[in-house]
Amino acid sequence: MTLRRKRYWFTVSTSLVLIVLFSVVTIQSFSYFSQDTIREQARMTAEMLRISLTEQMRTGVISERETLFKRLRTIPGLVDVRVMRGEPVIQQFGPGIDGEKPRLDMEKRVLATGQWEEQFVQEKGNTIYRITIPYIASSTTSLNCLQCHNVPEGSINGAVTLGFSLDNMQHTELLAISPIILLLIVFGLCLGYFLKKLFQPMVATVEQLKSVVENAETGDFSGRISAASKDEIGDIALHTNTLMAALEQSIGKISSRIQSLGEHTRREGDRNNLLEHTVRIVDEMVGATRFKLAVENDLDLDEIYARLHLVLKQHFGLKHFSYYQVENNGKNLKPVFVEGLAQPSELWCDPEILVNAEVCRSKRIAACVSSVDAPQICNRFCGNAKGMGELVHICIPVMLSGHVGGVLQIVLTEDERRQHADIEQTAQLYLNQVAPVIEARHLMQSLKNTAMRDPMTGLYNRRFIEDYIDSLTASILRQKSNLGILMCDVDFFKQVNDNYGHDVGDQIIKGLAEIIKKAIRASDLAIRFGGEEFMILLPDTDAEGCMLLAERIRLALKENIFQTPQGPLKKTLSIGFAVFPQDGKGFWECVKYSDIALYHAKEHGRDQSVMFTAEMWTGTDQY
Repeated sequence: MTLRRKRYWFTVSTSLVLIVLFSVVTIQSFSYFSQDTIREQARMTAEMLRISLTEQMRTGVISERETLFKRLRTIPGLVDVRVMRGEPVIQQFGPGIDGEKPRLDMEKRVLATGQWEEQFVQEKGNTIYRITIPYIASSTTSLNCLQCHNVPEGSINGAVTLGFSLDNMQHTELLAISPIILLLIVFGLCLGYFLKKLFQPMVATVEQLKSVVENAETGDFSGRISAASKDEIGDIALHTNTLMAALEQSIGKISSRIQSLGEHTRREGDRNNLLEHTVRIVDEMVGATRFKLAVENDLDLDEIYARLHLVLKQHFGLKHFSYYQVENNGKNLKPVFVEGLAQPSELWCDPEILVNAEVCRSKRIAACVSSVDAPQICNRFCGNAKGMGELVHICIPVMLSGHVGGVLQIVLTEDERRQHADIEQTAQLYLNQVAPVIEARHLMQSLKNTAMRDPMTGLYNRRFIEDYIDSLTASILRQKSNLGILMCDVDFFKQVNDNYGHDVGDQIIKGLAEIIKKAIRASDLAIRFGGEEFMILLPDTDAEGCMLLAERIRLALKENIFQTPQGPLKKTLSIGFAVFPQDGKGFWECVKYSDIALYHAKEHGRDQSVMFTAEMWTGTDQY
């Protein structure tokens, strides 16, 4: 029940209770006064009747007492007069006339007890007040009853019953009470009006306060309260207005600054909810900061991308999305993860973006591309052909040192678009936090690759072997497999540098590196071991496999013709190989054995592939 309704019912009930209470008290007072008045009249009449009967007895005309009763009955309002003889009088003078015998139970009780009684009865539609008063024999009063009656002191000589009609009295009572009741009604109405005016400022202030607080709960602090009075109620209104103004200014300033940082827009559901919008954006910013702290401690890019995938799926609740990493100096896109499609090889976009990154609109313009407000903005999006209904996509570039280093693609249904109305801004928060970490990891990886790769050939260098050989050999031993170790050296390479120059020598080294790259498997490792010497590591390869690959590389170089300023040039290659752990218990021991086999090939005519045998080792001790 509202306060206004409570005020209404309080005013009405208070007025009615006071009116009814005063009316009841007035009516009861009049009733009590009327009853007391008629009771006194009855006693006076009874006493006058007793005096009249006594005089008739003294004058000897007691036999005419019935005439006296008839005359008394003619008095207005007196409808019944009867005298009953008591037992002592009956014994002395006889029972008297028929009308002098008790007829009512009340009369019999009065003659028996000597106590007066009264009653109100309805007779023929009239209200009758009837009272029976006893006559007690006494010699001490002005009329000495014992002069005529031979009875003891205090005997009940008789009783008189008087009946009075109350109709006229009730009518008179009603006429007397009506003005009072009317005054009470007027008083109640005035009281109600006064209470209404008294409570009206309080009710109006409370109603406005309720509206202001309800709006504040939804983030709208623009509500104000009108001061309806200059008392404490008015002070409440003024203090509330001051508080709301301070909240509107402070929260609004915070929200504006947050929006200026991230260009965050409000959702449809909280467009007027400044507080909820601000709290939600602050929560997202805190979450993004915590996300950055987490990825900063991740080991490598794989862990970072796995965490980003988890945030998109669990925190944002997205079901369809993908992330592409820009590679090969911005020429290609590589899918890091794709969510929401049946096959792992499927993409939300035309696969052409993988081989030509410029086809991707977001990568090309280095800006967000959204079909939410611009349908068909990118003709490379293929999501609507997946049988999932009408979809929209949002592609957000990840900027690394001023260029696009990756692209996050978010795909939404119509319901998801309404649910994630600000997904572009909130996702951008997380991408802004993770971008520096991704860039740092890329830089570290680039530096690491630079330190472990030969800049001329792009092959791994000797440092790579020193850092990773322990894990590689441990894997070979754990799998109980073999590792083929090939050592390759260009024949008479010094003559090339001396006769043709170092540029041609570099050309020979680069050409051999390309031949090796084309010949080996993806799981094989090619290392420029030093100068014109190359090492090739072949996991899960026995001696026969090593020989096959060695011959393929040797023949490919032998058949290759290098074009030089001095004319065509052909070179040959000598290769020695050993198998770990078949030929030796240690990796570097087998490297030494491969090197021995290589020198054996050099010493026996060059341009050949030689497998290490125990006879080649001429040392007196084990390696």
